[in-house]
Amino acid sequence: MKNGIINVPNDLCDKRIFFRELMAQIVIHLSPETEFSMRKHIRAVAIIIKDNDVLLMWRKNQGKEYYVFPGGGTEENETVEEAVLREVREETTLKVRIEKQLYHHHYINDSDQYFYLCSYLSGEPTLGEANEKEDMLKDNGNFYQPVWMKIEDLKILLLYPLEIRDWLLEDVKNDFKNTPREASIELKELRQSL
Repeated sequence: MKNGIINVPNDLCDKRIFFRELMAQIVIHLSPETEFSMRKHIRAVAIIIKDNDVLLMWRKNQGKEYYVFPGGGTEENETVEEAVLREVREETTLKVRIEKQLYHHHYINDSDQYFYLCSYLSGEPTLGEANEKEDMLKDNGNFYQPVWMKIEDLKILLLYPLEIRDWLLEDVKNDFKNTPREASIELKELRQSL
């Protein structure tokens, strides 16, 4: 490199070697934070059903109340299924068994969310010692609480994402025969109100 200009060799073999070495140098100079930010964000989500109830996280966030399914981001070298089980344990202290993938939401130019049907095995839903509890202790207006809700009551709940709530209400009627389902959507197109 001379004066910020890279001299690329003319010979094809030399070009391949040059670009391989150049890519190796680029990777060496990436910080762990940069490497992490380049990873696609994947959220692993559990839809836990026990009898006619589904477990939800009741949220209060800066004055807004709503519900979400338990879940969170995958960690490095963790499968989506492993993340589902870890997140359920961290957020609710429950033991569950994954039955099957129900839904995949691909948020264009952003992230992916995978929703898994889980069977309840044991435990009482209480907030675990994870980030949610730490967040509540900071007294910044965030509140999390795992709660069982009747499946038939979901239609009146502000349960995000609403698109997944609607699919769940349809699919529970036919014992999830039309699953898995998949959709690609822009984040700005997600419904925010009932």
